Amino acid sequence: MRKIPVLALLALLPVLGAAIDCRDDAGPGESARPAAETAVPRVADPPAVDPALDGLFSFAAGLPSGAAPLSALEAEPAWKDFSAAAATNWREFDAAVLGPMRAWDDRDFGLARARTASLLYPFGGPDLATALALFPGATTIVLMGLEPVGSLPDFERLSPEGRAEAFTDLGTLAFDFLTRGYFITMDMMDLYSRKKIDGALPVIAFFLKRGGYAVAGVRRLAVDGNGGWRETPYERLAERPRRPYGVRIDCFKPGETVLRTVYYFSCDIENRAFRAGSPLHRFFGGFERMSTFVKAGSYLLHWSNFSTLRGLILERSLYVLQDDTAVPYRYFKKSGWQVTLFGRYATPVKDFINVEQLDLRAAYEDAEGQARPLPFHFGYRWVTQVDNLLLAERPRRPYKAPVGR
Repeated sequence: MRKIPVLALLALLPVLGAAIDCRDDAGPGESARPAAETAVPRVADPPAVDPALDGLFSFAAGLPSGAAPLSALEAEPAWKDFSAAAATNWREFDAAVLGPMRAWDDRDFGLARARTASLLYPFGGPDLATALALFPGATTIVLMGLEPVGSLPDFERLSPEGRAEAFTDLGTLAFDFLTRGYFITMDMMDLYSRKKIDGALPVIAFFLKRGGYAVAGVRRLAVDGNGGWRETPYERLAERPRRPYGVRIDCFKPGETVLRTVYYFSCDIENRAFRAGSPLHRFFGGFERMSTFVKAGSYLLHWSNFSTLRGLILERSLYVLQDDTAVPYRYFKKSGWQVTLFGRYATPVKDFINVEQLDLRAAYEDAEGQARPLPFHFGYRWVTQVDNLLLAERPRRPYKAPVGR
């Protein structure tokens, strides 16, 4: 994701493949989970578009809305300029980064990609673009960030000047990401304080529509009085809720019959907030296997105050795809994970200290000639383009029959 202070984001989610423990029964004082959490592909024939929301998502992405109230606003210079800039920036980023990600055919990553039905992307913020490119078959994607969820701008009620300001701010958020490949949380928070773009949802809308998806529905997620979760129809937020809270977007690729779900949670995933029994921990507590992806994660998973999240990733993931800013290499090696290295390892950028991994450096040196090429660039070294990724597969331990049988 990006550079952030000691706070976090994250979560866990649906399962990988068919192995799911999805408890529908709520325990004492525990609300039942929303049905969408099962991560089982939902099939419609075909899925139905929500015309109003789909049009609003398109308009926010600089694409024709197809909706009469908004289509009239597409003649304004501000929207035209934003649309043209969005097309150029997206085309360049897609050619340089997203296209090579989609085409990445490494034998080991190809297997991980094929087996990933549910993807956890902690510290990803609203970066739906990377998740969709690397794991296009995932039917459930969970994004986490410190940033507020926010609302889609009420474009029709804004003045022409207000719409121009909204597109300027949205362009700053989206185009900066398309330049460097990650978000800087404090810069985003400063921009959100201007209120024209007040959270992650408009940015997710930009990536979703530019990725070619249609919107079937949007629901708000909030903690209820029992510490469980409730879903409510999408509407603009009058005030920012207390974290954690989230949004669920149901979407699909036109021509396909599989309905996909994207979650975004605004949350603090440091140990003090993400603890056993907390609403967010309980929300994900019933899930078994998934894939986890982390990039530009501020090295937070190196520290003890993020050990709950680190443990959750190691306990529940079948695959972990990450750069060196995520779970330290030693945790995979001591537990017998099968590790494949890609790209090149370099000393962390000067913004981060005491996080160099000498064992990972040695692994890259030992694997010289064996570390596989990485056909795209992203992350903190976007200028020098010295990138690394590690793919870890959970060890396959032999089955042991229960004693006495």
